[in-house]
Amino acid sequence: MDLPRLHGRRVAVALAAVIAIVSTALAGCGGSPVAANQSVNHCTTQAPGVTANAIKIGLIQPDTGPAEIADMFGGSRSAVQARVDLQNAHGGVNGRRIDLVWGDDQTTPSGFSLAAHDLVDTQQVFGLVALTVVLDGAATWLQSKNVPVTGFASSADWSDFPNVFHFGNLFNKGTVSTYGDYVKAEGGTKAVIVIDPSAATSPNLIAALAASLQSRGVQVVDQVKFTHGMSSASNIAAELQQSGADALVGTAQGADFVDIYSQAMSLGIPIKVALNAGGFSASLLTTFGSKMAGLSTISTFAAPTSPAMKTYSNAMATYSPELRDPSDEIAIASYVAADEMIKGLQLAGPCPTRATFIDRLRQVTDFTGSGLMPPVDLSKPKEPQLCENFVKADPTGRSFTAVPPPAALEHDGFWCGQVVPTQ
Repeated sequence: MDLPRLHGRRVAVALAAVIAIVSTALAGCGGSPVAANQSVNHCTTQAPGVTANAIKIGLIQPDTGPAEIADMFGGSRSAVQARVDLQNAHGGVNGRRIDLVWGDDQTTPSGFSLAAHDLVDTQQVFGLVALTVVLDGAATWLQSKNVPVTGFASSADWSDFPNVFHFGNLFNKGTVSTYGDYVKAEGGTKAVIVIDPSAATSPNLIAALAASLQSRGVQVVDQVKFTHGMSSASNIAAELQQSGADALVGTAQGADFVDIYSQAMSLGIPIKVALNAGGFSASLLTTFGSKMAGLSTISTFAAPTSPAMKTYSNAMATYSPELRDPSDEIAIASYVAADEMIKGLQLAGPCPTRATFIDRLRQVTDFTGSGLMPPVDLSKPKEPQLCENFVKADPTGRSFTAVPPPAALEHDGFWCGQVVPTQ
């Protein structure tokens, strides 16, 4: 099962300028309610899930299935609910309250299909927030029904359907120089890339990372395989030492990459930059502490101290206080996926239809997830995402701090490179 680096988005990342003040971000959440009779009496058609006072949206996520997957998505429902509750607190969308119902995809294509059919056919939702790694279970059917779908891309399939919206897809063909820009700026000249052969998409990801590094003159001296639960971190560290590399790059799960990195440091390898594309979470610092000192990771989202992230944190604390780690990137990406659905509803107008939602949201060229990401062009879903945020664990391993980009690469505080075609 593939575990994507998200955009959120991007992996995410990906991802309203981050310097927008809190009041501006909240103003974008809906404004004052519109009277129910204004939004309904002039509507000649009635779309599924739309009533005089409410609009019903479905959420699909892996609540059961392999524990490592279900655990990773543990905060998704809380994050989506927080974004919906924030919107409802500011009048909903065109006077309608958003009602959220959800289903479990069981982390299988058949489970996703069952959940999608239940929410669309039985519960008559208008659209779906799909936080899943098994979209293929019903993607073609959802397109045939013209159901709007938002979420973070976990495969190349997310870019192939006009009704499916992401906010940056790492699995798209081509890559960007941004990763190479970062490694070079940190002093890396020779890199070893860690590959997870159990992930079907790993070859595409590695090719993209390798092309990015090479575009900035960083030599890829080796590519090593690491399978979770089977490979030895110490063996990988030994290979790194023999290669003479000063940069370690990978797409491994967080704990695995930390283990490899800490083993390498214990051998005295002069690593100038260690960059993992697996995202970051404050919980990793709690678990590994000083072992993470100096380790970098990609985060498509705004810095923790940005106004947009503070708005997000306040929303989570207010509406989903049960979530222990709202800094988790899957939780943030889930919040952005709900924000993308709300953006589409706003654009669809007081008499929303699925077709209008899809047409108008697809014309958006600067979606930012209420300032949590750099602008994303939703009209070009197959394009690679140019901008990223890089964060590094401090020398004590107690906190992550954003690494500021050089002026030539800076856009709203993010690192923004250039498109680099891959073969």
